[in-house]
Amino acid sequence: MRLALAVCLAAAAVAQEQKGLTAEKAKELFPRANLADLTDPQRAVFADAAADLYGYAGCTDTLAKCLAKGQKDPHALRMAELVKHLAAEGIPESPIVQAVEKHYDSFGPRKRVQVRSDNCPVLGKGPIALVEFSDYQCPHCAAALQPLDQLVTKDRKGKVRLCSKYFPFPSHPRARIAALAAEYARAHGKFWQMNGLLFANQEALEDDNLKSYAKELGLDGDEMLKKMNAGAYDEAVEKHIREGTAAGVESTPSLFLDGRMSVLPTKPFYLQFEVDDELAWQKDRVWNKPAPKKVAKRK
Repeated sequence: MRLALAVCLAAAAVAQEQKGLTAEKAKELFPRANLADLTDPQRAVFADAAADLYGYAGCTDTLAKCLAKGQKDPHALRMAELVKHLAAEGIPESPIVQAVEKHYDSFGPRKRVQVRSDNCPVLGKGPIALVEFSDYQCPHCAAALQPLDQLVTKDRKGKVRLCSKYFPFPSHPRARIAALAAEYARAHGKFWQMNGLLFANQEALEDDNLKSYAKELGLDGDEMLKKMNAGAYDEAVEKHIREGTAAGVESTPSLFLDGRMSVLPTKPFYLQFEVDDELAWQKDRVWNKPAPKKVAKRK
């Protein structure tokens, strides 16, 4: 889903030139939503998505109607913020609708998978377990490092804990070896430091590089390579790979919040939104009502 959203960015400029919606008109149509900081084309995308999406709790009509004057459902305002941020990213209406529907459809118990959060290094504390499957040669995983750290140590500190798991792809020849080095560091209480070094040096993961990183952390690089070559950490890495495969991981980073797969971008706003939505769902569990059947649009 994230890949689909990224691809659609390339077509955003064309879509934005087709039509627009002024701030005044948007305020008239959606008095409960603040769309002033969007461009006219982005507001038009928001309007199209709002007309196609249905409220996931409280108000059972389209998001557009749930944002009308006199409506009071707070969930509609949250959905509007999500749609607004996706529109601001330059994503067209159809992928926004798909992403938002998939996001809210993921909350039900039947959509969740069993993903352990007790057999991995953990950063932060909180009631929500955020499990990440990552690959040390994946640039998207490296880009997610800082936002995830910020989420659990600052933005939503005390609400969520991060569990890091290995999911090296065969197409990345040094990713699995790097994971073994990370597991050695974990055994010596230095996982997160090694994790940061590996992601910061994705183009330098040869044995000599790994020995250098171990030395930098006060670890024995020669012992590390010896144990890695002897297969001391193979099972730990393979166990994560099996778990990820069973959970449906097909790309990295793949995030699971209490077993619910995330489909939103791995950026600060969306990560915070995911945590807040998970907490809200656990509190009232009124989501996932069957949405009204959509009527085909006339062309």
